[in-house]
Amino acid sequence: MLEHVDIKPHTTFGVGGMARYFVEVESSAELIEAINFAKKSDIRYVIIAGGSNLVFGDGLLDMLVIKMMSPKDIFNYIRLQDGNVVCDAGVTLMDFINWSIRYGLSGLEALSGIPGSVGGAIVGNAGAYGQNISGPLVEVEIFDGEDIRTLTKEECGFTYRDSIFKNKSWVVLSAKYSFTRDDPEVLKKKSKEIIETRNKKYTPGIKCPGSFFKNILIENIPEASLKHLPKDRDYFGKVVAGYLLEQVGAKGMKEGGVEIANFHGNLLMNTGEATFKDVITLAEKLKKLVLDKFGIQLEEEVRYIR
Repeated sequence: MLEHVDIKPHTTFGVGGMARYFVEVESSAELIEAINFAKKSDIRYVIIAGGSNLVFGDGLLDMLVIKMMSPKDIFNYIRLQDGNVVCDAGVTLMDFINWSIRYGLSGLEALSGIPGSVGGAIVGNAGAYGQNISGPLVEVEIFDGEDIRTLTKEECGFTYRDSIFKNKSWVVLSAKYSFTRDDPEVLKKKSKEIIETRNKKYTPGIKCPGSFFKNILIENIPEASLKHLPKDRDYFGKVVAGYLLEQVGAKGMKEGGVEIANFHGNLLMNTGEATFKDVITLAEKLKKLVLDKFGIQLEEEVRYIR
């Protein structure tokens, strides 16, 4: 257990202050031990893994940040069970995807290149190119603060980029998946192509949390707003947030140490010493611009922790 740890290096955005307490864990047992310590000590706790999709507040963060470390040997954390595959939450999403591709298991290859852990992806119901982490999922093992128990896929309340875990203090420990069979070479080729496409959008090494705002489900867009959108707006049943942002001149906008990429309207980058205040100020400006022009309310995909 460490005290007063700079949280910036533990996130992909590099924004945030000092965590009052910080600890790294490598297993579900250690994770539960850390949670129980926080509860007994009456300390607020937050669990992170790869650090993507997170924006921490500035100054002293009066909490225990529990960092779930990715296991070095994933084969001890992925196992077969009754014809399904069980993966521990701490395994990085890309390691799990590569493992599934190796054995010709299809269902998650479109998520290739998304950073973070399997557990984090489940909490945010991560997805890309028509696939979601919840698609082939069967059930999730959780720790509810008192007991370890299992939730069915339906009980997880998955919706677009959301789940019950965003509103509960439950912790994902592992997940069970039922995959379909496919040619490993075909899956490998698709994965490679998606990573190449993603790298053009998210240049490796830049400080960003990933896509900042959620794409918008067409079914949730008012009729009056739809007429302002192009006819080819449908992208897997959604309108891309980046398109809306680019139409209001978001590319290249700056606020303090945060800048929007000149090639992607939904990519907020930390150009140096970005602060939480910079991020919030710019995000609110962008939401107002889109609301005024299109009548559409953008919603953050990132999680604010302060």
